[in-house]
Amino acid sequence: MSQNERLQYIDTSIREKGVVTVKEVVEKFEVSPRTVKRDLEYFRDRINAPIVYDVYKKGYLYSLPFDYFSYRNERMLLFYLFLMKLIESPTHFPFVDKAIPDLIKRNILAHYLPLMSRITYEIDEWEQLDITLFSKLFSTLRNDNCIVIKYADVTGKTTTRTIAPEHFIHYEGRWYVIAYDETKKGIRTFLLSRIQKAEVVNKKRTRKINDDELQKFIKSTYGIYKGSGGKLVQVRFYQPVCNIVKKQVWHKEQTMKEGKHEQYGAYVELQLPVHHPQELLGKVLRYGKYAEIVAPSSIRTMWLEAIKEAYVRFVKSK
Repeated sequence: MSQNERLQYIDTSIREKGVVTVKEVVEKFEVSPRTVKRDLEYFRDRINAPIVYDVYKKGYLYSLPFDYFSYRNERMLLFYLFLMKLIESPTHFPFVDKAIPDLIKRNILAHYLPLMSRITYEIDEWEQLDITLFSKLFSTLRNDNCIVIKYADVTGKTTTRTIAPEHFIHYEGRWYVIAYDETKKGIRTFLLSRIQKAEVVNKKRTRKINDDELQKFIKSTYGIYKGSGGKLVQVRFYQPVCNIVKKQVWHKEQTMKEGKHEQYGAYVELQLPVHHPQELLGKVLRYGKYAEIVAPSSIRTMWLEAIKEAYVRFVKSK
């Protein structure tokens, strides 16, 4: 057993029983009293734990509040399970070193391991990543070269572009590459799943994008609330979903208030700044008839038009 396991046992014992003795640590881990004493010294001197010996209780306890190990095992267990679930999806961790999960697992207490089957992580939808394509693009970025790609737009129409990759982003289950488009002479974003063909060419990029320009582009492109000039949007969620949304965080600057509609009943109104309305529409439409964009009128109109188009296509046309 490692020293880390013994330290965690000492901490857990103090929290649960108020005190821990050298004898019980010795019996638990089958080590010498001297080893336990060294652990206690390490605990006190290296981790700055306020651990002291109580002559009345004949054991060690904390003289002050101490939270170094608080929920550490639970956090470690959840992180391990989360990481393993991500590894199952090659789009999230395409090049993960398999030694990393093993290293984390070794730091989880043995009696926690059988409980792993009692916890389930589910990951949202994602697109398959072509590792060969990713490798080509990445090597091009590394060598400051260009790559010629055959790219399909949202309608399926293809064009041939010469690009110089600058940055990769994994966003909402998809991989993107931000590149300087030598054909269009500007910064562009390309969805990797739409790249049908890629060929590295012996051609140096004509322009290098600096970090400030790149970060400004990223902030203005990804996320429903990123970028400058975003509009303040109000969305109402009615029962039964209002109690679910009440606990969600869509934006770090969001505000919520509760109210009651004379026709639809209780609601939670979420107010947040939004830079990309289309992404917000997708999130709101998931809640169907239980969600309503109240303001501003321009985004509310977009929401109503989306509902109307769906009705005309799938209901009225039949």
